[in-house]
Amino acid sequence: MKVTVLLAVYNAGAPLATAIRSILNQDLRDFEFLIIDDASTDRSADLIRDFARRDSRIQVHLHERNQGLAATLNEGLARANTPLVARMDQDDESLPSRLARQMTEMSARPDLALCGSYVYHMGRTPARDRLVAMPTGDEAIRECLPQYNMFYHPAVMLNREKVLAVGGYDGRFRNAEDYDLWLRLSAEYPLANISEPLFRYRFSTGGMTLGRKWEQLYYVFLAQARHRRPTAPFCELESEASRLHAQTDRREFLKGVVRGTCRELRCLGYSGQIARLLWMYRRDLGWVATRSILAESLRVPG
Repeated sequence: MKVTVLLAVYNAGAPLATAIRSILNQDLRDFEFLIIDDASTDRSADLIRDFARRDSRIQVHLHERNQGLAATLNEGLARANTPLVARMDQDDESLPSRLARQMTEMSARPDLALCGSYVYHMGRTPARDRLVAMPTGDEAIRECLPQYNMFYHPAVMLNREKVLAVGGYDGRFRNAEDYDLWLRLSAEYPLANISEPLFRYRFSTGGMTLGRKWEQLYYVFLAQARHRRPTAPFCELESEASRLHAQTDRREFLKGVVRGTCRELRCLGYSGQIARLLWMYRRDLGWVATRSILAESLRVPG
């Protein structure tokens, strides 16, 4: 056994069963499946226990109190009994060849700290899935990563020893703990994406809030500042991130987020969600921008 699949769960709802089955049905059969429930208040823990009773590869750990994503993932890294750890999220799907393909890549290149892949954004039907391609080679990744995150967190496989060597996930980077980790890894080791889709990512607006997107931007700035100045006192990095955040036009940033979201919803076959999303955020965007984005999104080929 060489790989552990790490799934952190919190109030997953209906998609959790599909996510778990997508791992159990992998072409690669020999793996450890570590599922940690972070004190869910729905029936997630019951569902996880039911799967574990039927498949001995599943190891279940249940938190009595919510600890947050970064702490839960660091716990998973500590508990894993294998050199490789594949991340998984509670509402996505791994395609059958995912683990085998990534493990082959990581075994062939022991210098790699991380291996992602192209992904599909999950459409209303599989026929509406949209392929998302990212930079693949280490040189291209090193050039682009300081500007934006080109790895889908639940689609990556990690070298456990290398991740622990750089300190694991840092809970100070809320909603950007993965990006901060990738940047720290890239300073020490090569990273890669496989140029074929191995994952279906659920593009959902159910938990989307513009306030959270705006807050996340601060932590992106903080991660980038740390990458530029890794030895600087953290308080100085926070000041730099706050300055960059304050210099950003909030309304223009939010308009860009909503415009991109509406375009993607249209392409994936979820046009019915567009008007509802715009109505929810009309006060943040302003009526003129709301009407403009609605007209623009409806012109995108469906």
